[in-house]
Amino acid sequence: MAIPETIIQQITAKVDFLELVGQYTSLQRVGDRYRGLCPFHQEKTPSFYVQPDKRLFYCFGCGKGGNLFQFLMEMEHLTFPEAVRRLAEKAGIQVDLYDEQSLEKGRRQDAILQLLKRVAGSFHYILMYSPQGIPARTYLRKRGLEDSIISKFQLGYAPADPYWLKKFLEKKNFSRELLLESGLFTHRSPDRAFFVHRIMFPIYSSQGDVVAFGGRKLSGEGPKYLNSAESALFKKGEFLYGFYQAREEIRRTRTAVLVEGYMDVIALHQAGVEVSVAPLGTALTPAQVRLLKRFADRVILFFDKDEAGLQAMRKAAILCEQEELEPFAVSLEEFPYKDPADFIQNGQKGELQKIVKYPIPILEFLLKKTSLKKDTGTHQGNLLKVEDLFPYIESMVSEVRREAAIAQIADFFELDRDSIRKDFQRKKWINAPRKVSQEERKTESIQRTPEIILMILAMESRKNFEDIRSRIALDDFEDPRGRELYITLEELYREEEWSIDRICQRISDEALKDFVLSKLISSEFKMNQERLINDSVMFLKRRNLERQRQQVLKAIQRCERTNQAEELSQLLEKKMYLDGELEKLRAVENE
Repeated sequence: MAIPETIIQQITAKVDFLELVGQYTSLQRVGDRYRGLCPFHQEKTPSFYVQPDKRLFYCFGCGKGGNLFQFLMEMEHLTFPEAVRRLAEKAGIQVDLYDEQSLEKGRRQDAILQLLKRVAGSFHYILMYSPQGIPARTYLRKRGLEDSIISKFQLGYAPADPYWLKKFLEKKNFSRELLLESGLFTHRSPDRAFFVHRIMFPIYSSQGDVVAFGGRKLSGEGPKYLNSAESALFKKGEFLYGFYQAREEIRRTRTAVLVEGYMDVIALHQAGVEVSVAPLGTALTPAQVRLLKRFADRVILFFDKDEAGLQAMRKAAILCEQEELEPFAVSLEEFPYKDPADFIQNGQKGELQKIVKYPIPILEFLLKKTSLKKDTGTHQGNLLKVEDLFPYIESMVSEVRREAAIAQIADFFELDRDSIRKDFQRKKWINAPRKVSQEERKTESIQRTPEIILMILAMESRKNFEDIRSRIALDDFEDPRGRELYITLEELYREEEWSIDRICQRISDEALKDFVLSKLISSEFKMNQERLINDSVMFLKRRNLERQRQQVLKAIQRCERTNQAEELSQLLEKKMYLDGELEKLRAVENE
């Protein structure tokens, strides 16, 4: 079933493009455009642009670009009909596309999202209002959590009866096939719930959909914490717990606080530190750091004060430096508590706020930790401790930061700076090959011809194209890609439809489409359009006349050799006409 163009236009008009893109990366206004880090590939300098008035995006780093439908298709790996339906729902537009065979995957995923949302709500209700939830509710309140924060994160309780959930959902008319796909039940026993007698932590996507759960056991056998299995909707290395709740505040403050677990995130939010997030039970990943980098400029590492927490902080600091996300640290040495959750449990909300408000640079923190180790104080011992810091120094992208770090380390241990620098170089840390994960699109180079430039100018408005087509014909085009663009614009002009979205959709040459998008987004031809159009038209007309004149001159020479007097006379007349037309063009150009 074809999607009516009127539906596409309604969705395009109603959906806020900037808001949609802003769910994936932070944008800053630059003139009439918005710029940010590309959500499609790893980069350290923003090269991703959005042009709201044209409703286009383009990344000059990886070459991806298009309209809002193409943006969502790339981000969520959707087909075009799936993206249309998703955006239609967001815009409150009814679209009946359910007979589209290609929507089967999208329908199943949407059904699973609805199921997980329903289950999260049921778990939360049981926790807050059912007698079954009393043990979990009691535990959370002993940990110092207030009802408002429990509701904010929609914490829940999965009952001790492992077969309750299956019966409950079947009564709600969820199909057996869908339940098997949901990840809520064990593969070995499809009737048995995956989470049993656990406090439940819904895990949200950045758009606010429940995509998975974390569960903490209250008693009995099994791991203390358990996460949903990975699926098409959930890759734990790409999500951060609490990110959906913290995203807007992170964007506003350009700061994130990274902690170790679910309870730490919730504790900090209760203390008013609403920029707190955590990995999902595993070590921090580059993908998670890149997610933070799109919204933040600095990250405060607040890990447990045991040895495992220190090692995790070192690794996290290296990942942050590699993404040029400035790391800071919170030190708990002066407190009897091992993590943020302990502060809330002991009624120390104010102290928790204070230590997060005044973090210390990560290198200062690491130096203090290093000074506590044995053998520090002797010259040889200090040299060995300095080597422990080399991996962190090597991760720094900025040479200035690296030099400042070496100077700080030398002063701290009372060592010679040049000696540390030479030792650092001798160890080949500075020359070690760095992993390059930036995605590069290898597209054919597009030559910047006058025809293509003129057609890009024509795309800016229907009025521009009307002006151009009245002064120039398709025969004036030599570049085949320019001819393709002209034909596309002419078709849309005759259909009385004109939008950059529609034009780009009809360009079959992907390399050409990328080039056109990059120029439209760059606003390279936004100023002095009338003059640029006139200059381009004059160039093409002059080139066409000169080409015809050269052909006539060759024909004249041939006729002179063969004594074809009658044809020669006609050619001379044509030459005079062409000379006259060229003279007129020169006169116009010299005005």
